[in-house]
Amino acid sequence: MRTTWFTLFFLLSAMCIFAQADYCIEHRFSEGYFFDSAQIEFTPDVVYAVAKRWPSTINDSLKMDFFAPRQQDDSLTLRPFILLIHGGAFLAGNKHDMHYQCMEYARRGFVVATMEYRLGWNCTATDLLGVCVLCQGENYKLKTATYRAVQDARAAMRYVYARAENFGIDTAWLFIGGESAGSITALHTAFWSQADADSFASFASGQVGLLDTSGNELPSGYSIKGVIDNCGAVSRDSVVLNNGDISVISFHDENDCVVPTNAGQVISCVCQPFYWAWGSSSIHQIMSHAGQCTEMNLVPLSLNHCSYPTWNLVRHSACFLKRILCGQCNSTFSNNTSAPAYCDTLHSNIADLPNLKLGEEQPLLYYPNPSDGEVTFDLSNYTAAFPLSVKVRNASGEIIAVETGIQTARYRPAFHFPQLGIYLLSFSAADKLVTTAKLVVR
Repeated sequence: MRTTWFTLFFLLSAMCIFAQADYCIEHRFSEGYFFDSAQIEFTPDVVYAVAKRWPSTINDSLKMDFFAPRQQDDSLTLRPFILLIHGGAFLAGNKHDMHYQCMEYARRGFVVATMEYRLGWNCTATDLLGVCVLCQGENYKLKTATYRAVQDARAAMRYVYARAENFGIDTAWLFIGGESAGSITALHTAFWSQADADSFASFASGQVGLLDTSGNELPSGYSIKGVIDNCGAVSRDSVVLNNGDISVISFHDENDCVVPTNAGQVISCVCQPFYWAWGSSSIHQIMSHAGQCTEMNLVPLSLNHCSYPTWNLVRHSACFLKRILCGQCNSTFSNNTSAPAYCDTLHSNIADLPNLKLGEEQPLLYYPNPSDGEVTFDLSNYTAAFPLSVKVRNASGEIIAVETGIQTARYRPAFHFPQLGIYLLSFSAADKLVTTAKLVVR
């Protein structure tokens, strides 16, 4: 039963890879530009929700700005989508703060939007010291403000899901991200259930309503595939990071005291009353131990907040999302803020091979998986196609090993996997794809 379960899991994973091949395109969704800025269409102030301001009863019309490659310049009818959310301690900031990043991702081939959301939590200060001195007595309202921002982000995602055709968006590939408070919002939008949110702020739903019923009445059938987390966190007293296979790339300063990189209280530089959270490093550790795809980029020894260079953040994030699109996401850690990003040549050349039909589809059995690098493949269902050849690609799509002339039913590769990670093996006969295997090496 255990072998059957592993086989089914990894065969389904391989099937997903080939379903994603349309977006695993060389030079697109990469570290470099694919479109010129003149080819990007800007659509500002699209109303996505109308919601009551809190703690007042005034209705606010909430708007989004969209950036997208012009349809007449794009060979793709539908494109992956990213929603970016600005920061500002749930007190300040606006959607224009994310315009640079929106344009950068759009030039790489994504459809991107940034949203405004309801701000304020009965705290008149907008600077760090003022918040600590003047607003400590309002600390519980910060929880409601966080909850309310997630309401607005989910309303925005519902709008995108329902109006995707208007912007050429593929609803199968929806991503979300942000900076600081915007990143906190993005993470909770992706991972919170109503029960999680109620555990975080039991009073919030009574004050502002349920998570998924505010702002508009559009359907909430969307699914988020990945999160770009720039100096964000998740509520520590909630059960998070368990809502499906959602990948996360994080950027954080090691000694950030505005939003902790490990476990700590937000806005804790000179005061201590605000809620506890797991920062990016804790998120990375939790997800890594759970076997989920996560990448951590740390600014070592830094006391700053959100100081990772934006130009490089975009490059690494675009490559991270591309590896998700290609079904080749893997977990990594880096503390080099100028490290280059490589994914430009990554593409689905495996899917370009015609399939060799062997009659009734037969499963490929291989074990153990996960493996320590030693694995056995049962090729007895493919003897009619012998001899076989196999190519091994790493998570970046590079071919790291090739073996030909395989004519044994019990096949053990002679090559060695260079490091821990996820590898895709493609077995072919006479340039026709026979079967694939996704192997986890730990």
